[in-house]
Amino acid sequence: MDSQFRKQYLRTQTYQIAYNASPFTMLPKSTQRKLALYLASMIFLHGFVLFKSWGGIAVGLPDFSIFYTAGRILHDGRRFELYDNGVQEQVQRSFSPAAVEKRKSILPYNHPPFEALLFAPLARFSYVTAYCLWLTLNVCLLVVMTLILRRYFAHLGRAPLHLWLLACFGFYPIFCALLQGQDSILVLFCYCMAYVTLREESEFRAGAWLGLGLCKFHLILPFALPLVIVRRRKFIAGFAAVAIVSLAIGLATVGWHGLLQYPRYVWDSEHNPNYRWQVPVRNIANLRGTIESLLPGNHPRGKGMLLLAVSGMLLLSVAYVWKRAQTAGLGCRDLAFTLNLIATVLVSYHLYIHDLSLLFLGILIIGETVVSPHLTKSWLKTTILLCVSVLFCSPVYLILFFRYQQLQLLAIVLLVLFMALLSAWAGLASAAKPLPTLAGR
Repeated sequence: MDSQFRKQYLRTQTYQIAYNASPFTMLPKSTQRKLALYLASMIFLHGFVLFKSWGGIAVGLPDFSIFYTAGRILHDGRRFELYDNGVQEQVQRSFSPAAVEKRKSILPYNHPPFEALLFAPLARFSYVTAYCLWLTLNVCLLVVMTLILRRYFAHLGRAPLHLWLLACFGFYPIFCALLQGQDSILVLFCYCMAYVTLREESEFRAGAWLGLGLCKFHLILPFALPLVIVRRRKFIAGFAAVAIVSLAIGLATVGWHGLLQYPRYVWDSEHNPNYRWQVPVRNIANLRGTIESLLPGNHPRGKGMLLLAVSGMLLLSVAYVWKRAQTAGLGCRDLAFTLNLIATVLVSYHLYIHDLSLLFLGILIIGETVVSPHLTKSWLKTTILLCVSVLFCSPVYLILFFRYQQLQLLAIVLLVLFMALLSAWAGLASAAKPLPTLAGR
């Protein structure tokens, strides 16, 4: 089978053909109504949070302040001073003095220099107008992402569009990213396009799309590493090409001094005790937060070694899954993508609630697996559904993060979900047949 035919095959074939599956199932109408009601209640809660937060948005409390600050610095022709805290404070005080006073510090722009170019055009507007424009762009990205993804889900894709949109905006990390004016939605969109292009076996484009998400490199590099380990050359080439271009744009933006200064600036910002907005390490939903809460006290070397060991085990297991999935069916590949996504979140060094929006794509893939006829073990399906239910419950985030500062408990949920999906993948991999080929290929 030539390459073009194979790509067309993968676009048009469904899970029914790829796995020799039974005809597609569709969520019963009663289940759809219950889901719609539940998701609408989550969105109602989000609306209440937005109402209570609007005063802070108007004065510049959201994370969008860092992007607007970077855009203003570039717009004012001071690009070589992008990572100067004095300049950042001067600019930030000019449009949000009340927010700086309330935080007792600035929100430093600690993202790569090439990303600042996205926000230079927004610096022509007032802060609130720029925030609303960025919010509108993010909402549009989510809608476009939803429309694209529906075509690649044989079972869930048959659900009505309004249910997809309710699920998207009912997921609290996505709402948090919108509220904060973060760039997590942009990274989620890059992940979705990487998933789509991998489904079409265009690995170069998949790598390129993932490379576009390097504005949050700590949520991209762990995903790319297992694919590098299994030597997916086309993926590596696409990823490296975009990474090199991004580096060149960053160099042109801030010069050699700014580019070399950036890693130190990020590290100092992450560990600066004067930044009172910093979330305690134990209150982040990854391995770092979990280990910090389980091993209190001053044992940085022991914690670091344990973190590296567990992170290495997760990523190596994902690399093994990718290697086996190359010759298996689409379900195995999809679960490999999901396992890689969850592992990326767990091993990330720096993580906030809005970063968990990346899990939305993984949850969609999990939902497709659960409603398909291939997951036959009831205990496994129940475990997966319980974990997903916790992740899709907005009060859980509000209570764990704001009330008890114990968000690391979500990392335990993610670990359980990872192990359950790994077991589901093993079952699929043992039963799956290779993708069909033509004689004489």
